[in-house]
Amino acid sequence: MRICLVSSSFYPAIFYGGPVSSTWDLSKKIGEKGIEIYVSTTNANGKEKLSGVNTKKHTKQAKNVFVRYYNEQIINFFSISFIFGVFSDIKNSDVVYVQYLYHYTVLFSLFYSFLLGKKIVICPRGSLSEYTIKNKKSIWKKLWLFLLVKPFSKRILWQASSYLEKKDILNYFPNVNVQIVSDGIDFDSFQNQNRIENKEILKKYLDKDFSEVSEILFSMGRLHDIKRFDILIHAFGTYVKENNNSKLLIAGGDDGSKIKLQRLIDKLGLSNSVFLIGLINFDQKKELLTNCSVFSLCSEFESFGIVVAEALACGTPVIVSDKTHWKDVEKNKCGIFAKNRKEEISRALFHVKECNFLEIDCKRYIKNNFDWNIVTENFLKLVTKK
Repeated sequence: MRICLVSSSFYPAIFYGGPVSSTWDLSKKIGEKGIEIYVSTTNANGKEKLSGVNTKKHTKQAKNVFVRYYNEQIINFFSISFIFGVFSDIKNSDVVYVQYLYHYTVLFSLFYSFLLGKKIVICPRGSLSEYTIKNKKSIWKKLWLFLLVKPFSKRILWQASSYLEKKDILNYFPNVNVQIVSDGIDFDSFQNQNRIENKEILKKYLDKDFSEVSEILFSMGRLHDIKRFDILIHAFGTYVKENNNSKLLIAGGDDGSKIKLQRLIDKLGLSNSVFLIGLINFDQKKELLTNCSVFSLCSEFESFGIVVAEALACGTPVIVSDKTHWKDVEKNKCGIFAKNRKEEISRALFHVKECNFLEIDCKRYIKNNFDWNIVTENFLKLVTKK
């Protein structure tokens, strides 16, 4: 079998966060199963282009994984070579796996797949959430869905990454075939990380010396309004009044909110307690997730939220907003599922200390449900289903 994976961006375009890494990991796992996967993507990486990638042909990036980064003339909007080249990519494949919805790569992939009679699987990755629809260009998005996606909707096998996404898909396209296959992580790669003293961590990432650091709280994601880091900062501002040696680190590239967040930090008098540390690589992420006392994600919406799984895989308890699908963390004794308001998140920061969450429970929950060995099998059942 040969799968054509169409995505507007692909690893190493880490600007786009967890979904890019997740798609890369899934591709490698599929390849390890002996199935060829040809990725048709672009060289976009935020507002810049990836350097050092092959834009002329597919090149082998892992076992049975071949990637072509079509060059965009206008970043995130247009690639002549993609429009003409992806037809051949689809023609030579058995299954076409498309990610996201509001992108020209999706439009041409759907049209060519329909024309060639190919099996189509789409993972919207949050494209149909109420927040996404209403946030920007709402009318344009609704027209795009009605005119360009709906005609193909019943020919598509829809992959939802969570029960929330399944609900969103059925809200716009009732009676279509939707199956839940979550994102996953490589559980083993998050194990055996060294423990480091809090002051050493801060010296490494901030180049600052602190006389005393009681704990480090951590959050991560692109600095965009949807991630609601403002809620977390407000909540931490309350928490730090009674825990004045606590520090909050927030990692992620700027996607329009960095200036606002820094102004909020300064306004609340938290410039010595809350720090925006920018983009980090995998090893740094693993190090911070292992050595923080709690990871918090206050997003207004997440179709999955890969970094939550990564934190739990490191044995770190989490505080997650009720706008995510992670409601089972409380049942599995590894975190708090809180209303996405600053008062509730602040209350959770105080309460998490009393819960005595165990590292073994956090890790067990992820290993048994979201390890790639499990998720890949579920995905292959989906794409090979007649």
